[in-house]
Amino acid sequence: MATSPVWSIECKGSVKIPILGLGTYAAVGDDLKEIIFKAIDVGYRHFDTADYYDNLVPLGEAVRKSIADGKVKREDLFIVTKVWPTWYGEGRVEAAVRKNLKESGLDYFDLVLLHWPFVLGDSDTEKMPLEPGTNRLIFGNRNIVDVYRELETVQRKALTRSIGISNFNAEQVERLMKSSISIYPVTNQVECHLYLAQFDLQKICAKHGIILTAYCPLSRNRAGEKSVLEDEIVKSIATKYSHTTAQIAIRWLIQRGIIAIPKTTNPERLKINFNVFDFEISDEDCKILDSLDQGEKGRRVRMEMNNLREHPEFPFK
Repeated sequence: MATSPVWSIECKGSVKIPILGLGTYAAVGDDLKEIIFKAIDVGYRHFDTADYYDNLVPLGEAVRKSIADGKVKREDLFIVTKVWPTWYGEGRVEAAVRKNLKESGLDYFDLVLLHWPFVLGDSDTEKMPLEPGTNRLIFGNRNIVDVYRELETVQRKALTRSIGISNFNAEQVERLMKSSISIYPVTNQVECHLYLAQFDLQKICAKHGIILTAYCPLSRNRAGEKSVLEDEIVKSIATKYSHTTAQIAIRWLIQRGIIAIPKTTNPERLKINFNVFDFEISDEDCKILDSLDQGEKGRRVRMEMNNLREHPEFPFK
């Protein structure tokens, strides 16, 4: 049985999370199963999914087969899922997690997150429920702190080993931590990369013992917007260290103590993204990379669909 060289970062409750994982957004079916098989062979042990991704069935099949084949033990894996905002209604968070467990065929998750800080109308089938005859999303009016308290119950029932949040801004993190919650979030999963460094949010989360997890750590290509992988400064530093721009972007994150979950279904890029533990970026070069931060201008995941920006808990201002 192969071991993994990935560092783990210890969070609240002595939960250890591999600092490098595999994102699975938009990966489905046999393609997802094959990339998980290959990822486990490479050394990945942290896999990130969500109810929204509609891929828990193939992910679970791949994980269970890898365990049955003796490639890995369940306790060596770290499986993350997220509850979608249409499941934030009273009494529905646990139901969502149980649904995810049933789809995946797993007995427990290692981490369950609230996917967004805003609440949408209850729906078991629609991800973006609309007001009848309109293109306007139905908003829920539940307090996100009350939703989080239901997530605490999920952990108490041993459906997950830990809980956390995703896409919460600084004010929302502070509000949650000042409330009467009893199980603290271990992570806040947010978009984070060289163009959206999240320095201030990381400081606020660190104050409360919350680790940042970076989705889109390589940024996304958007029309008219350059990817960090094409940045001339990143290219120059990559040449200096004889590594790729992707490896520089990932290494910069993990040296900041941020968990990175790059997504790929390309076997070669899977290996490249993983090979970031054999070098270290100097403090001087890290400062140069830090200077690439564009703040909100660098955000790639903007959630601009329908009337979502009108939601009082929409996190991006």
